[in-house]
Amino acid sequence: GARFEFGGRGRRGRGLLAPSEEGQERALRLAYAQAGLNPADIGLLECHATGTPIGDATELRSMARVFAGCENVPIGSLKSNLGHLITAAGVAGLIKVLAAMAHGQKPPTLHVDQPNEALTGTPFRLLRQAEAWTGPQRAGISAFGFGGNNAHLIVESLEETQGAARHFASPMTTSSTVSTASPPAVVAIVGVGARVGQGNSASDFARCLLTGQSDASARQKVAVALTGLRFPPHDLQQSLAQQTLVLEAAREAARGITLVRERTAVLVGMGCDAEVARYGARWRLANDATDAAWLATARDGIVPVLQSGGVLGTMPNIPANRINSQLDLAGPAFTVSAEEASGITALQLATRALRTGEIDAALVGAVDLSHEPVHRAALAALGQNTSPGDAAVVLTLKRLDDA
Repeated sequence: GARFEFGGRGRRGRGLLAPSEEGQERALRLAYAQAGLNPADIGLLECHATGTPIGDATELRSMARVFAGCENVPIGSLKSNLGHLITAAGVAGLIKVLAAMAHGQKPPTLHVDQPNEALTGTPFRLLRQAEAWTGPQRAGISAFGFGGNNAHLIVESLEETQGAARHFASPMTTSSTVSTASPPAVVAIVGVGARVGQGNSASDFARCLLTGQSDASARQKVAVALTGLRFPPHDLQQSLAQQTLVLEAAREAARGITLVRERTAVLVGMGCDAEVARYGARWRLANDATDAAWLATARDGIVPVLQSGGVLGTMPNIPANRINSQLDLAGPAFTVSAEEASGITALQLATRALRTGEIDAALVGAVDLSHEPVHRAALAALGQNTSPGDAAVVLTLKRLDDA
């Protein structure tokens, strides 16, 4: 069995690079509440544990509050074996835990010469040697990323799940029942934001639709309102234009609308950006270069050197997390990549979550800048004469009864 919760953004005003105890703690608490388990039911914690003093201390403090009253909880991290696997780090931790369950062994954490001082006084003990996994096979797995991506996954062996189902089975489960399910809730659009073509508002987009007059040339600039902006403009200059374009569309779509912080989701549909491959080309160029001066010029000709703001500016999860941070929201936040269907898929996910009561509001966006050379080459290869377009559109949704 598996239960998964995202905690969204954390403390108000924190930068996208700073870990948040609040967001991490909320992700853990939501997961255990959803699973119907107590932290004391967990036999192993696979931590995010990047090995940075501040990051690990933050994680230990947030976990300690959730596991308060527990004792001797074993913790570890796969990063001690393989290093940081970046976007695959979370799933790698899951594979480790599943293998540990299969072998009935809790694996050790390696190469810890000096444990983090924040471990002192916590309910946790660092696994230094392998030990037999006795008792229920249940584990918690954390993955915390830039931008407020805080995820906690609870897994248990199939035998545990089946045993629990047998233990809690009721005679009523064998009787027939008649379903009286109510019709799905109607979802309403309560806000719209748009940056389409050269337009700077939903009104500009509507005017283009009604008049048939629009400028479909490549967009050269994104105007970002400085009033209330929560990010350094210099950092936004290093971001992909998709991020700044959808950010402004979201600010427009949310204007004047009451959004409950923990009950509002942000889902942004955005296809994979092929331009990010330029950074890999910049790095690999050194493999074939002997002239240092030529190498420096050639690298900058491919793409400028990546600064910290640019790192965040190229991460695929950040478009949604940046909106969360800007609007001070703390619900689930995802960037959904399904190429041309990305926006529609995000809309379907948000609508389903609203109808099932998982959330009370959602900002759903779709963004693409299609004038890049790789897009044009792809259109030509497919024999399409369609002109590319640059656009970001965001809808704010609520259940009609709530709206």
